[in-house]
Amino acid sequence: MVRDIFWCHPDAVKLDNAYNLVFLINSTYKTNRYRLPLLDFVGVTPTGMPFSAGFAYLEGERLNNVIWALERFRDIFLRRDALPGLIVTDRDLALMNVMKIVFPKCTNLLCSFHINKNVKVKCKSLIGQKMLGSMSWILGEVWLIVLRSSSLMNA
Repeated sequence: MVRDIFWCHPDAVKLDNAYNLVFLINSTYKTNRYRLPLLDFVGVTPTGMPFSAGFAYLEGERLNNVIWALERFRDIFLRRDALPGLIVTDRDLALMNVMKIVFPKCTNLLCSFHINKNVKVKCKSLIGQKMLGSMSWILGEVWLIVLRSSSLMNA
């Protein structure tokens, strides 16, 4: 019985090895017909063009499944000294912890889309939907200032 599966197009392997600096890894849970977690690996070229770097269906969300998938992704790189330098993820704690094991020298950043989404949900819970609606433009502008500042002191 197949439990986990990783696949990558041969042309994607070439792209992964040619443009190995920045990757995004996103996990979607139970949104497909098999109700299995899907890890989506996306690479970025120097011109900012995204490409599909690989995919993995996992039997479950357990740590060993995620480790297995990231190890398969690591295996497509032809040189051990040319592994990804930066991987962007959502705040999936299992994925973030496994990244430290499989890619110990890689920098992990959080996706600004997911950060913004979480800030909006938190604000909504603190000040209510009605108040958030009337203040959303102001909150959005203030949040952009915080996000773009180089430190908390510059915000």
